[in-house]
Amino acid sequence: MIAGAAVEARSTGMESRQRAMFLRLMAEYEPALRRLAAAYAEAATDRDDLFQEIAVAIWQAVPKFRRESSERTWLYRIAHNVSISAAAKLRRIERKEEAMPEWFDHASTASDAEQALLRAEKRRLLIDCIRDLPAVDRQIILLHLEGLSYAEIEEVSGFSETAVATRLSRVREKIRQKIQRKRVSRQ
Repeated sequence: MIAGAAVEARSTGMESRQRAMFLRLMAEYEPALRRLAAAYAEAATDRDDLFQEIAVAIWQAVPKFRRESSERTWLYRIAHNVSISAAAKLRRIERKEEAMPEWFDHASTASDAEQALLRAEKRRLLIDCIRDLPAVDRQIILLHLEGLSYAEIEEVSGFSETAVATRLSRVREKIRQKIQRKRVSRQ
């Protein structure tokens, strides 16, 4: 009976530490994880679902964290792996159904509505270009946009710092060209 109580107390302590670590990680990284979800899923509901899937994966991984890498790179690796899988699933679903863009029906009463609309359009254009990238390029550019160093991106992606730098240059150029093509096609 005493051994059972000791095991239960240890288990409760571990769950308490797991919960505390999870809550701290979510408090610290939620905005970045939501931005990551937005880069992989277009619709607000899909972004929310993806964010929840990422949170569940992090919760499940917390007890297995061995501190062989920084929390930040460990967290991003989990988030990107979940996002890549979810994005593939979403693409299969989206091929079956086409939805109206959610920005279509938002009216604005702000005095600088035109500027806000232009900024939102530029942001949407960038996100669309990032979504069109292959998964590896998307992962690298998103990590870079989140402010990770080349060394941290290396930890998450497995590419050397030199390869990361090379890929980033190529990805930036791809995005620049896509944006120019989209702007020209709209004129």
